[in-house]
Amino acid sequence: MITKHPRLALFSLTLPLLGSHSTQLQAQTDESVQQQIALSSSQMATIIVTGSPLTQPNRISLDPKSPVQPIPTADGAGLLKTVPNMSITRKGGMAGDPLFRGLGGSRLSITSDNNYVLGGCGGRMDPPTAYLFPRSYDEVVITKGPQTVTQGPGLVAGSIQFLRNPSYYAEPEFNLETGLTTGSQDRLDGFVALDAGNQFGYLRLNGNQNQAHDYKDGAGYKVHSAYDKNSQSLQLGLTPDELSLLEVSLDRSRGEAAYADRSMDGSQFDRDAWSVKAERYAITHWLSTLQLQYGHSLIDHVMDNYNLRDHNSGMFSAMNPKRSTDTARAMAELSLGEHITKVGVDWLADNHSSRMAMGMSANAANSYQTKAYQDTQSFRNVGFFIEDNWQLNPEQRLISGLRLDHTQARFEKMPASNTLKEQDYQLQAGFLRFEHSQQAWTWYGGYGQAERAPDFWERNRNSQLNSETNYQIDTGVLYKAGKLSGSASLFASYIDDFILVDNLDPARARNINARRAGGELEVAWQFVPDWSLSSNLAYTYGQNHSDGVGLGQTPPLELNTSLVYDNGIQEAALLIRNVAKQSRFAEGQGNIIGQDLGAASGFTVFSVNGGWQLTPALKLTAGVDNIFDKQYSEFINKQDADIAGINPQIARINEPGRQWWADVQLTF
Repeated sequence: MITKHPRLALFSLTLPLLGSHSTQLQAQTDESVQQQIALSSSQMATIIVTGSPLTQPNRISLDPKSPVQPIPTADGAGLLKTVPNMSITRKGGMAGDPLFRGLGGSRLSITSDNNYVLGGCGGRMDPPTAYLFPRSYDEVVITKGPQTVTQGPGLVAGSIQFLRNPSYYAEPEFNLETGLTTGSQDRLDGFVALDAGNQFGYLRLNGNQNQAHDYKDGAGYKVHSAYDKNSQSLQLGLTPDELSLLEVSLDRSRGEAAYADRSMDGSQFDRDAWSVKAERYAITHWLSTLQLQYGHSLIDHVMDNYNLRDHNSGMFSAMNPKRSTDTARAMAELSLGEHITKVGVDWLADNHSSRMAMGMSANAANSYQTKAYQDTQSFRNVGFFIEDNWQLNPEQRLISGLRLDHTQARFEKMPASNTLKEQDYQLQAGFLRFEHSQQAWTWYGGYGQAERAPDFWERNRNSQLNSETNYQIDTGVLYKAGKLSGSASLFASYIDDFILVDNLDPARARNINARRAGGELEVAWQFVPDWSLSSNLAYTYGQNHSDGVGLGQTPPLELNTSLVYDNGIQEAALLIRNVAKQSRFAEGQGNIIGQDLGAASGFTVFSVNGGWQLTPALKLTAGVDNIFDKQYSEFINKQDADIAGINPQIARINEPGRQWWADVQLTF
């Protein structure tokens, strides 16, 4: 029997039963896990079309192994498209940049097994999600807004955690999963995953290959968007007993991608990362968990204007940024009466460097490989946090947290326009949330604030920026009874010294004050056996209070609706996506990811999919995205560049036209 659930949560919830009853606890835990596995094996994984529902206040959990529509994902951003109020800025066929409620970049923390993932390109060509392949993870957890302090500093928009849960094998086991996806534009994905182990440890291997040619939009125009990437991961765990873990992880990814929004393509996306983690559970009656972790990541990225596109005239140029990131983390989880308390410290050392070359030939530009790297910026951060879950009574909980950070940012090589070489920031964050559960209902309300220092990209535009602070109220309700479930999440915030990227301002980045409000509404109804109807509505309002205009990069109103048939063996679904026009914008203003390009039209897109669990080991799924081949583009987007050999549109990058896809998965 294999356990792939976070043992931390299991032991935390049952810690009062520990002590002389630890054997009984483990038996109960194993029985519970067996029931969960039996339940999951009797049902096929439903294709995600409107996002996973909110099952806990301000928290979304995604299963990255489930198929999704649009076409199954090639990177982390593709999976996040299914989350209500999550926008993905399109640059090509992959490596989109995620924004939640209109905020992204360093405002939205992205981690892999609690290790920071940071891109290297000064133009956000390689966001963190470009290096993460969802199928190699067990769970993706999204926290809305500043409602946690355990995931690093500056969580103005929230956090996204890509997680791989540790395993414990009571008996020897071997599991193999493999799959193949094909589709329009010569889309071809393949993956293989192996899990094996016994009571003394386990081995997990993942490998995948993703590639596609340029896609065509709804009008038949080709969009410069081809890509080819692969990644591999390995986790080796030692489990002397069911309460101890020592794990070593290795991650490697390689790739290239054509971009429609700029004069260069990404001819190299290389990431090599490793981490070491030690965990011990049920240490004493009051110390339930102790975790120690260290990780290293190296991003080696190349952009050029000649390898992935025709080069007709002008200079050949290549740039090679490199980013080295080291992180460490120590955390203890305590059980003190009705309190479950996490106390910890984390550390980050981040170093950025770059080199480049240009000339009248590709050979001249390729000479960057012989040049020495020049250090550009470096960052150091030390943070202390405490987060407490207080069970006031069986129906009520009070969750709170406090975080203190010291951040040091330094220019190793001064841009000509900057005068401050080094800056220190003392950052504070905290939150308080009350939850009340009664029968089918859960109500919650909370206040949180998070302070964020200017990041690498913003400091490149202006070194004399203040840190920004978000003051936010979050409230909502969850309901689940019988065949009906739903949730509503609402927020309102004021951001002091919001860092605005403004192309009309000489400094291109400045501090303003901003107000924001909005939320998400979700409902699902199984109106007859095997048939269900679900829908979600998302809206965000943003105001640049200093300039008296709308806040740049604020998404429009969006409604997603799906009609699903699922009998446990066969399934089919119709998805209708409605996005309203956005006439409220601030042209030239936004963030490090992109700036507003003007008003945008609304659109409606229809997609269908189906699946068949042929045997317990074999599953087939297929779908058609954008059935009616509609020509449309997203409001939060990049502008098409004039690229030789490709129809120049000089407007927002259009989304793909009609696309078909098919997926087969085998599990042994």
